[in-house]
Amino acid sequence: MRKLLSGLALLCLTACTPFWQTKVPSTPDALWQMRLTQQAELERWAFVGRTAIVQGREGWNAGIVWEEQDQQFHIRLSGPFSQGGVALDGNSDSVTLTLDDGEQLSAATPEQLLAEAMGWLLPVSALRDWVRGVPYSKVAVDKQELDEFGRLTRLEQAGWQIEFHRYMPFEQYSMPEKVFMKHADLSVRLIVSDWRRPK
Repeated sequence: MRKLLSGLALLCLTACTPFWQTKVPSTPDALWQMRLTQQAELERWAFVGRTAIVQGREGWNAGIVWEEQDQQFHIRLSGPFSQGGVALDGNSDSVTLTLDDGEQLSAATPEQLLAEAMGWLLPVSALRDWVRGVPYSKVAVDKQELDEFGRLTRLEQAGWQIEFHRYMPFEQYSMPEKVFMKHADLSVRLIVSDWRRPK
């Protein structure tokens, strides 16, 4: 009888773990909502990597440095042109493209500027979200797929198909390492070597 009572007492102690110590199961959808909240709070970030842009029969390979802070962005592409590279700087009001020889061009949006100056139809405004592994906040999502950790593996938005092939740690965040994007005859491949805070 004594052994039976001891066994019951032990069972009660192990079964009655305080609720604050229990592990709440998280589904991919729940983890995804946590990720969206976390990414919305990430206002200062930067990455270094390489990108390949193919439009029709033309292609460019470039090193890329992308920095965002205080609603300002700075994108530096190095090596895709005979001049050596270009830099794109802007905010929600205006954007400036600086060529390697110092010549500057300006426009209201990065999409308009790159289309006029380079002939590229790149959705830079959407890329600012896509490169962080979240949908563009101003356009409806057509389709998305998540992994078991609540991270995007595939996204369809604004006529673009975006695939996220790998993630890497950055402080408490999980950030994309390989992002492949395609729209009609235009494709962009991004491989990140390092996520960090802007200097």
